[in-house]
Amino acid sequence: MQRFPHVFTSAISDIGARTWVPCSDSPRERCTWDLELVAPRILASATSSSRPDKAVNGSIENGQDVNDGDDDEDEEEEEEEVDGEWPISVIASGELIEQVVHPDRSDRVIWHFAQVSPCSVQQIGWAVGPFIITEVQGTRKLKERQEGIEEGEEEVQEEEEESLQDEGPKINALCLPGREEEMEYTVGVLRKAMEFYTTTFGSYPFATYSVAFIDSLASGSPNFHSAAMTLLSSDILHPPSVIDQTYETRQLLAHALAVQWSGINLIPRTPSDSWLVVGIALHMTSLFLKSIWGNNEYRFRLKKDMNRCVEQDIQFEPICVPARLTAPEPSQMQFIALKAPLVLNILDKHLRKSGTSLGLDKVLPKLFLDAITSDMSSSASSNANTLSTTSFMRTCRKACGGSSEALKTFFDQWVYGSGCPTFEVTANFNRKKMAVELNVTQRCYAYAWSQKAPWEAQGHLRPIPLFDGQMTIRIHEADGTPYEHVLSIQDSFKRHEVPFNTKYKRVRRNTKRYQARQAAATAAALGDTEAQEEMNLIDVGFSLGMWEEEKAREKWRVADWTEEDDTNMSQATYEWIRIDSDLDWICTVKFQQPDFMWISQLQRDRDVIAQLEVSALESFCFLHGSRQLTHVLARSGYPRFIRFTFTNRFE
Repeated sequence: MQRFPHVFTSAISDIGARTWVPCSDSPRERCTWDLELVAPRILASATSSSRPDKAVNGSIENGQDVNDGDDDEDEEEEEEEVDGEWPISVIASGELIEQVVHPDRSDRVIWHFAQVSPCSVQQIGWAVGPFIITEVQGTRKLKERQEGIEEGEEEVQEEEEESLQDEGPKINALCLPGREEEMEYTVGVLRKAMEFYTTTFGSYPFATYSVAFIDSLASGSPNFHSAAMTLLSSDILHPPSVIDQTYETRQLLAHALAVQWSGINLIPRTPSDSWLVVGIALHMTSLFLKSIWGNNEYRFRLKKDMNRCVEQDIQFEPICVPARLTAPEPSQMQFIALKAPLVLNILDKHLRKSGTSLGLDKVLPKLFLDAITSDMSSSASSNANTLSTTSFMRTCRKACGGSSEALKTFFDQWVYGSGCPTFEVTANFNRKKMAVELNVTQRCYAYAWSQKAPWEAQGHLRPIPLFDGQMTIRIHEADGTPYEHVLSIQDSFKRHEVPFNTKYKRVRRNTKRYQARQAAATAAALGDTEAQEEMNLIDVGFSLGMWEEEKAREKWRVADWTEEDDTNMSQATYEWIRIDSDLDWICTVKFQQPDFMWISQLQRDRDVIAQLEVSALESFCFLHGSRQLTHVLARSGYPRFIRFTFTNRFE
């Protein structure tokens, strides 16, 4: 692939913006900026005079000249590729004011940018190179305008152009020559993200937004967030035929735009408040991805991140350490980026249940509005556009109401404390009391590790021995109705008695199920379509005709329920139980219930987390597990990521 020379600022190298600008090196020193960059008008084309340099750069290997007679044709082709004039483009943190020819040298151009929104020097960046500039337009507006042009309606065309200009802030995308088609397909999500963020969280803090895709360096892929501009690696560009890269690329682009709200315009007041700014940007990103990918994908990714957080949060410090005077270490920042959005997610649910129904949707727009309208000339200008943990907690209490003591307890556990709980739950039905007895045991492995670790290894660790809060459980009773109950969690062990709503009797919904399935299979083999549908509705049956023969079941190593199993299932008083089905806790739940309840949960509960819980079982019966694995893979009704998870689980 042809490479083009270009230069840019980067946060991972020694050419950061604050190293080339005389400044007060503090993120809290914010001011407006007026930038003038002088660059060549065009990139000089390759000529024969550049051959020696070309040989020095890439044509001498192991002391031998590879440009011999055998490669004359390759040289001619390569020379044809680099021939041509490429205009030089400049992009910087600000709005382009003018572009004029240099008064003394006609081969140079002066690019004038102005940034009227105050920002620090760390948030100033630029890039110079033969970039191809494309304006990102809304797909709906663009389609309507094209239809108006095809119909020849000039008035409609003018109206669409005006509405297109009023669609939102101008978004520009830049890439090096040769990647235009990939960039045009990739950056379409930015307009959707801009519309979602401005509608949900408030006005965009700058006049324009630009994203430039540049080639990677040897030290790593550049990723630099600056005011109204983001520099990303060109490696994330992809054509429509590459589907897997779409998920990562859209997430990176959505997060890059969210950082303009939280990270550029809104900054942490102290290094210990970094978790809040990082977490808000990632929380915004997850909500946007939920709007385009759906609730199942959102909950699946959320649960996977929770599981990773529980595994890692043993020897890490809390995400907020008030005594911290310097920025967290890179490893700690990676953990903060994992846990902070999860904490904000459960905080949002906590606020919705205890106070207003809007949760963080009411808090975040207020924070962003205060950051945009802050008065830089006031006496408190040093704290303008900054956010602290205490002020955030105060805003949550004022905007959403609720108990201040409960909110303080939440922050003490999840923000100022470290560790995540693990719950071990068993269930038993008490016929005399007509209640389901749940034995809940709470453990915190981070606290257990800190008790044995030497004092020098503990640092700022503050593990919580016992977490306090409310947990929602869902019992699917015999009549098929799910009933939700709230448990108060505060002890290391407690037995909770949950009332049973269905009047107890021997529910014989599965009586003679084995005979019914055999009769349905026989009728289906004779071509009865209704019998085939009826067979598929038998949730604990095979649902696959290829397993009706004994030899086929032995070959596939699967087994059906026995008559004894049928009897136990017919006497069951409830279908299955879900623990923390709303994901109100960052925790791991180890719950024990019979295998047929897990299978019923897998087949009848449409919640993706319910299906993920079954795939993570270690004690799942092998024969029944193999049958259900094939059942999941053979049915398109299960989400793709659940089918992938089952495949990896039972390899």
